[in-house]
Parts: sequence; structure tokens; C-alpha cells
Amino acid sequence: MLPILTSDLYNYLALAVLLLAILFGYRKGRDVVSVSSQSLAWTQVPLIAFAIASIGPSAFAIIIYLGYKFGLIQPEPSGYSFSIFIRELPFDFAVINWGFVALYLTCRLWPNFGSARSAMWLSVVAMSLPNVFLFALAWEMVSNASGVGQGIGVTEAMLILPIITIIWPGTYPSIFDAGFGIGFVISALMAPIPFFGLIGWLVGQLIGWTASNFLRKATERS
Repeated sequence: MLPILTSDLYNYLALAVLLLAILFGYRKGRDVVSVSSQSLAWTQVPLIAFAIASIGPSAFAIIIYLGYKFGLIQPEPSGYSFSIFIRELPFDFAVINWGFVALYLTCRLWPNFGSARSAMWLSVVAMSLPNVFLFALAWEMVSNASGVGQGIGVTEAMLILPIITIIWPGTYPSIFDAGFGIGFVISALMAPIPFFGLIGWLVGQLIGWTASNFLRKATERS
């Protein structure tokens, strides 16, 4: 598994970078608002999705735990507990979902780039869909069954390993095992969630460009 998910230091460093990016985007967005007087409230959507994807699975796990505790849900024979996963996994999930922060930063810095608003919505939807797998881990977070940690690790690896390692025939290039260096950077950029977000952004821009061209030609003809 990538070091970013197996070291607290890497987790904290990555989270610090994400928080700095959010603060930078917020301040730059305020400058845009003060100059152009346009509302950038829509650019907050990626941050809301980021918070839900990071904290949501643990919140869901707490609900399940309370359901077990008060007899509203029948627990598994193996039993249940308020495990350490509930407290620690939000950090991993935040790192896995860094694409939402990149999208937020892009929208704050270039809100008028093409069809940024429609591209943002498609990108958010595209990155949100894989997070269904993270929410499904909530049941394992409160389970006492053996091998729970392995199942969580496999799911995390599936959502952070580069797309190329899935489609590459045979053994994938060793550069992806290069630790916290160029291999990590390439792996992070090609991870499924940000990759889907990029595809959603490009499709949104294409749809917006096509629609604007169609309207422009229709106006010229009339």
C-alpha cells in the first residue's frame, strides 16, 4: 500500500497541504469577489463534498454503533465495538479525496474559465460515486470480526492505486513504489477518484462549450 496510508507523518503532511490549499483558494476567491462583485458561493460545493466523503463514513459507523447499542439493529455474532478505525480513517479518507480540494482551488482561482460551474458539478458527481465503497466500510469499522482491517486496507488501496496499475499488463513499473517522491506524486495524480474528477471536469467543459457554440450560431442566424 502507498506510504501515505501507512504513516501518520505522511497523513499529517498531506492534510497540512490540503488545508493550505483551501486557505489559499478562499483568500484568492475573496479577491475575485471584491474586484468583480460576482458570487462564488457555488465554489463551496467541492468542499462540502470533501467533508462528507472524509467524515461521512465514520459518522455512519457511529450511527450503526448506536443502533447496535440501543437494540435498533441486530449485531453480527462476532460482536461490535467503537473501534479505532472510526477515529483514524477520516484522515485517510481526506487524503484519498484530495481531488475535491484541487477542484475547489481551480474553481476559486478561475471561476470564469469556460463552463466552470457545470464542469464543477460533473466533477463532484464523478468523484463522489467511488466514495460509496468508503461508506460501505462503516459496517466493518464497528465489527469485531477477524480480518476487518485487511478488508478496509484493500478498499483504500483500490481507491488510491494509480489507474495504470489496474490496466498495465503484468508487473507494473517500479516507479510507483518509489515512496514519498516522484512515484508517490504520479500515483496520487493517477488515482481513481481525482482521475474521475478530471474526466468529469473535461466533459462538463465540453458540454458547456458545445452549448455556447450552439446558442451563438442560433443567435447569428436569427
